[in-house]
Amino acid sequence: MKIVFLARYLPAEGSTTHMYSAAKNLIERGHKVYILSRGPGDDSSAVNLYEKAERDGVQFVKLPFPLFKKINLFSRSQQLASYIFATPVTLFHLFKIKPDVVHAHYPVTTYLAAMYKKLTGKKFIVTHHITEIPRHLLNRKADYVIAISRELEKHLITSYKYDKDQVKLIFNGVRDHHITLENNANFSLRESYGIPQDTVLFGFVGTISHRKGVDIIIKAFSHCKHLKIHFVALGNGEIDWLHQLIKDNHVCDMVTLIPFRDPTDIYHMMDVLILPSRQEGFPLVPLEAMMMKKPVVRSNIQGATDQILEGINGYLFESEDHLQLAQIIEKIVLDPKSLIDLGENAYKHAVNNFSENTMIDNMLVLYDKTI
Repeated sequence: MKIVFLARYLPAEGSTTHMYSAAKNLIERGHKVYILSRGPGDDSSAVNLYEKAERDGVQFVKLPFPLFKKINLFSRSQQLASYIFATPVTLFHLFKIKPDVVHAHYPVTTYLAAMYKKLTGKKFIVTHHITEIPRHLLNRKADYVIAISRELEKHLITSYKYDKDQVKLIFNGVRDHHITLENNANFSLRESYGIPQDTVLFGFVGTISHRKGVDIIIKAFSHCKHLKIHFVALGNGEIDWLHQLIKDNHVCDMVTLIPFRDPTDIYHMMDVLILPSRQEGFPLVPLEAMMMKKPVVRSNIQGATDQILEGINGYLFESEDHLQLAQIIEKIVLDPKSLIDLGENAYKHAVNNFSENTMIDNMLVLYDKTI
């Protein structure tokens, strides 16, 4: 079948990597996937992901959606004008492609799917990747909506007034990419980055930003200077802000920053992943780490209790509570042997509940309902 994903743009974020991995899996199963969007912009990490998806067989169509980040009266007017201008262009490409399935990944693009439905009768699907997306004229109710967490499932029924049979809970999934590197690989990796060999290595993978809560890790580490620990952060974003935080909290010797790239060897090198986000949907990074047999420490926000079984495959702390995070870090460091069991349990939980193939199987069942 021919499947169209609608997205406003394609930043180096979880929703984008979700689309790319889903598209790759669908293509491998013999389907054609088109992503209609503004594209990746000029961010190098986003461009690299975009080019890889292109090599995997995804067909891209560029649309004149807005990329304004500062929200004010003038920019809102510009955005509205851009969305209006994008309408005939999008409809032209939809009629040209004649998709069997229209699947919006940005609710703001659902007005286009709704217009196409009015002209052709084609039902459409939307995935909500985070809660609290505002309802407005461009954000139209779909025939079916995918919730990627239980919190989103409830939110869509109570706030968006979807019927229960319209809301489908489909957890994000990742491929089982557990690999075994040679015994000295971790030693060599740590040596190459100047990371002390005798430390418990905590890691972060993602955008360096306030929303992702990297500052919470730095504050927690400032209370753990008596422990043999190190922190590695893989990502791009507000690097100057992070450097200042590291300096202000006097943890320069405890932190290593690496620009974003393929994180596989970094997952392998770290002992524990920390995701201290203030807002999430159903993040893929914890699942990727769990597939590498790494336990995860997460802020107890959306999707956390589905991913983390407290004390079995990781730990949860209340969002913003850096002191509680510091206590968890100390608990782990004082019992390093527990990391083996935590990691094995993390892997089993991810394989049994969050595999990419299961996610795609469930999506295809929903796709069939719209055809």
